[in-house]
Amino acid sequence: MSSITQSNLSPATSGSQNSEDVEDTESTSPILQLTLEIEYNDMSRSQAHNLYISHFLSTWNVRTYEFAAIIFTATAYPDTLAATSIRYFTSSQLKLSTWLSPSLLFLGIVRTLASILFSSMVGRWVDQNPSRLKTLLSTISANRCAVICASVLWYFIVMADASPPSAIVYDENGILSFVMLKDIIFTLILLLGILETLSASGNVLSMERDWIVTAASPDGHTYDLTHLNSVMRRIDLICKLIAPILISIVISCTTARIGVLVVGVMSAISWPVEMFCAKRVWNRNPQLQAPKMCSLDDSQQKQAIVGPLGVMNNVFQGLRSYIKDFKNYFSSTVWIPSFALALLHLSALSYSATFITFLLSTGYSLHLITIARAAGSVVEISSTIVAPVGVQYLGKARNHGRFRGRDVLGMNDAEGLLLVDRAEDIEGRTETGLERLGLWGLSWQLLNLIPVVLALWCLSSEFVSTEPGFGSGQIPVSDFSNILTRLIPSPSPTLLALSLFTFLSLSRLGLWIFDLTTQQLTQTLTSPTSRSSFTGVEYSLISLFELAQNVLAIVLSRPQDFKWIAVISLLAVCVSNVMYAAWVGKMRGHLVHWERLGKGWYPLIFMQFSTQNPESCLPKPTLASLEHHNNKPN
Repeated sequence: MSSITQSNLSPATSGSQNSEDVEDTESTSPILQLTLEIEYNDMSRSQAHNLYISHFLSTWNVRTYEFAAIIFTATAYPDTLAATSIRYFTSSQLKLSTWLSPSLLFLGIVRTLASILFSSMVGRWVDQNPSRLKTLLSTISANRCAVICASVLWYFIVMADASPPSAIVYDENGILSFVMLKDIIFTLILLLGILETLSASGNVLSMERDWIVTAASPDGHTYDLTHLNSVMRRIDLICKLIAPILISIVISCTTARIGVLVVGVMSAISWPVEMFCAKRVWNRNPQLQAPKMCSLDDSQQKQAIVGPLGVMNNVFQGLRSYIKDFKNYFSSTVWIPSFALALLHLSALSYSATFITFLLSTGYSLHLITIARAAGSVVEISSTIVAPVGVQYLGKARNHGRFRGRDVLGMNDAEGLLLVDRAEDIEGRTETGLERLGLWGLSWQLLNLIPVVLALWCLSSEFVSTEPGFGSGQIPVSDFSNILTRLIPSPSPTLLALSLFTFLSLSRLGLWIFDLTTQQLTQTLTSPTSRSSFTGVEYSLISLFELAQNVLAIVLSRPQDFKWIAVISLLAVCVSNVMYAAWVGKMRGHLVHWERLGKGWYPLIFMQFSTQNPESCLPKPTLASLEHHNNKPN
């Protein structure tokens, strides 16, 4: 929700900055449209499209390099392949296989640890930089430089094809020198990968937590925050689906070195276009041009870190800032929704590498998994269409005299009257819609994952262990496991596959609806001076739970043990549901509209617990009912 300020807009500057945008509006009167745009700070169509283009190019390059780096690593180190394969597929006609190697594991660990340790630091840097344009352009330039430099290095260590060329094996000394040089180059690539990961996170933080929050139109207008968030997430999901497919086709039809050139050239071409689109939006939006407010503590810490106090003092200052970011995170009003969202990444019930590996081990073909994954992606993208409609519809609910966790009825002070007004205006209704839709989305995910876990239990039970005991992380068969196996019926393979993939794909709708609603809640209910650092801590927690999921998959590595991973994943989703439901109940004062049940009366079961105070069983008065009662003629 962007604030409506007129003090920063003078007629002269506003007319020059918005004169080009008037041509893109739907109004027949340019003067009237310009006046409304100045008054309400509306984002024009051209601004929104330039914002979308910049975000699309950034996301496309990040998703492309993210997957291409895995292929390049597997191609550069073909002799370190382990037995277990993790296959990534693009279509029914194309199959590209990579293997879980020590190099791939090291690459993933480095990226994950970098995100855990430095995401909050990147968020703090975004918050402290007073210029929004310089911040965004810096993240774009850093990311493009990292990808281009890494592509140059990849070109020298990636073989022309996937098989190791025999021309390398000349003599022992030559091989040794080549391997040493190759490892040095790969180390440099890892360092550039850290820069690429952190700059990508900084770009998302600057764009989603600063730019669109500031530039968005007020709630209810065409390009309000709900609409911008949905389109941005739709772009991200589409790039996540299509970018790996296209780069896989390029590498499979040509060579890995051609793929390296495509990645590097594509980043170089998109670099100036991204910066041009970002500058175009910034030049036309006075709200983005206004300097950001930074807290005094942040400024003092920044001076202390760069001051001549020595390296050790700067390290301690960084640790204190890191701890302070987490303290601020857990003291925020919306830390529970954010933590509940991060906890969902502990779940392996998604089309991830761990889940796909299990499906391949059970005998499912790549063609079937490809179709199921594509269907799941379509459902995920559809969440960006459902979310804005759901927020508007569910925002019509009554607040029952409670707003943002406080009882606003009977408050006669200025703050209370302000809360009453905000609860009834369009911003308050949007916030109510976000809270309610997030609960619906999370509940939808949980309900659809229950049959998924049952199906996975049946699949895991088909594996019979050949080794007794606890070997290789195996869990011994317990009486509890035997009882569940006997209680769960064994459906036909067709019905089992249909249930598994259908409900898993449907659960993705609830996940991304909850993601969208939580994102906007953290955007609007977090202080502008700490919004990006708050999200940086959230990114750290997400990476931490993803790392825990991978460790869990390593410990329980046998196919017959995957049912326990599924159960743990379902428990994580349950805990997330309980946490968020408790938070919504605290914020709104209720979870169920009892006045709509039994013609406005609570169920009789609650009457038994309120015999001493029967009036407590009646529905709580709402602002609308009190106003109607006060205006009722005697």
